[in-house]
Amino acid sequence: MLQVPVDVVPADLDEDAISAGLDPMEAVAVLAKAKADAIDGGGRPVLAADTVASLDDEIMGKPADRDHARSLLRRQSGQIVQVISCVAVKAVDGTVDDRIAISTLQVHDLSDEAIETYLATGDADDKAGALAVQGAAKEFTELLDGSRSNVVGLPLAETIELLRNAGVDVTEPGAVD
Repeated sequence: MLQVPVDVVPADLDEDAISAGLDPMEAVAVLAKAKADAIDGGGRPVLAADTVASLDDEIMGKPADRDHARSLLRRQSGQIVQVISCVAVKAVDGTVDDRIAISTLQVHDLSDEAIETYLATGDADDKAGALAVQGAAKEFTELLDGSRSNVVGLPLAETIELLRNAGVDVTEPGAVD
């Protein structure tokens, strides 16, 4: 969307060890900055991010298996969930700047049948809180506050600001033909 060429380089970090004992906002901030620091940009800025789904200030992690996904979905049914992201950009000079984005979702009451149908799609795999709201779970939630881009990817306003601050020429969404 931003028309910025990228190379995807995974940061080799033990995320659980780094974020153990931290609240959701602290965890995403520490992890995003650690990811940015772990990558050598080769003379280019490095963008890193981390996102969690949080219920009652507890991180709803990615499901380990189908039973765990089912449990996560049942726990969130009828609840208000926060999606918390931190975007960090390491400039060429090595300084790291970051921004936090928080979006609030209302998860509708989910029937066992709706959960099972959704789980069969595979969309819950590898998603924070087992909710892929850009896919089959779109109808499960309503955005109450915050940025939709935060929920389905990177929070765009924060990402654009950080990239521009690091000297990256960014074309804003909507300005692209």
